[in-house]
Amino acid sequence: MPFDEQTLNRYHTLINQLTPQDPPTAQIIHQSTPDHPKHVGILDASFNPLTLAHESLINTSRETLKLDTMLLMLSHANVDKGIFGANLAQRLAMMIAYAKQQSNLSVAICSHARFVDKIVALTPCYAPNTQFYFVVGYDTLIRIFDAKYYSDMPSDLQKLFKTCHFIAANREENDQEVLDVFLKKEAVHPFANRIHTITLPNSMAHISSTTVRNNIQSNQPIEHLVPEVIAKAIYNLHLYSS
Repeated sequence: MPFDEQTLNRYHTLINQLTPQDPPTAQIIHQSTPDHPKHVGILDASFNPLTLAHESLINTSRETLKLDTMLLMLSHANVDKGIFGANLAQRLAMMIAYAKQQSNLSVAICSHARFVDKIVALTPCYAPNTQFYFVVGYDTLIRIFDAKYYSDMPSDLQKLFKTCHFIAANREENDQEVLDVFLKKEAVHPFANRIHTITLPNSMAHISSTTVRNNIQSNQPIEHLVPEVIAKAIYNLHLYSS
């Protein structure tokens, strides 16, 4: 598994080459995809670490929307979170180790955090007319329609939804009725036909990266929370213990 110091340093260099001060840029680090996929699912998250809930999002999205391939994407910066726990190079190493055990699952890094910038960065990596499907939680879907993240929200949303769909995952208290009400809001309704829903199994409802980190700190098991390769990576890299 790619957890040696030389590999981690190389990932660190690649990530730092993508800066938010420059135009939006993405780079696919691990490629496993059919030729010229028409429908690309993207799970963009902090992956601190990747969990079984992430895995459920990947599999359920791919099966429900009949996606050709999936992409895990790690951004250089997050609009709402700082860097803590595993550093970005370590997270990327874990993502690649996991992706190598899957089929049609690639890994990319991106310079920017906003979806409207991510799609600008990703478009050159794929053939023209590719349709992208960002997989998000309900809380993230709400933030997509928050004006504080835009200088011109109506214009930016038009550009975003021209080539993008969003797959919203229901979890815990967010049921379909709540989502239906949200989709009828004035700012959201014009794009409702580009927003799809999936429901995660109840067994995934309480699995989160925070739970994994807390279990490590309290010397509790994590094997029921993360894929086996991720558990091995966490122990190998001595992550989250302090």
